[in-house]
Amino acid sequence: MGIRTTVRTASSRAAVKGKATKYDKKLANILAAATQVFAEEGYDRASIRMVVERAGISIAGLYYYTSSKEELLFLIQHHAFDELIQQFQVGSQMLEDPADRLRFLIRSHLERFLGNMAELIVCSREIDRLVGDFRQKIEDKHREYFGLALEQFKALAKQHKATRVDPRTAALAMFGSMNWVHSWYRPETGPSAKKMADDLVRLYLQGVLPT
Repeated sequence: MGIRTTVRTASSRAAVKGKATKYDKKLANILAAATQVFAEEGYDRASIRMVVERAGISIAGLYYYTSSKEELLFLIQHHAFDELIQQFQVGSQMLEDPADRLRFLIRSHLERFLGNMAELIVCSREIDRLVGDFRQKIEDKHREYFGLALEQFKALAKQHKATRVDPRTAALAMFGSMNWVHSWYRPETGPSAKKMADDLVRLYLQGVLPT
């Protein structure tokens, strides 16, 4: 089945205008189980048997939706960043100020991953396990997502005539801090995703914009 799985799920979502089909729901259940297993055990130690036990399906049932453990890892990452990109493209359409667009991107990123730390761990820690076409497609997706943030920092530089930090450096530092939030964030004591997004935007803008 290979990468065609991604195309099939994307087509099915479009066909039902955002309503998940039975196929989508079962695949989502498998990916959620695989995400938990990969985060807890590490990709190298995790096995297909662990995933099917967590998902409550048979091995044959899993192979109907995916062809390998590596494809599971690819689909977890592809779905996460594809949905973040789509969310930004839709949600930022009415936002003209690059600061507001940046705030929306940060808030969407944090709300998704603070609500699913296992997914963040897998996306930030296990990309090097992908090779070949899987690796290339995820790197392309990462570049597309990174480009959305970089575009906002460049727009801020243009808006304010100058910045104290190179836009690319600012975007890299932003994602560097957000993507490792799982190593220090504590849901029971930490701020909400909205509050953290506002604080981070304030931090980045005060550090980037000229005095």
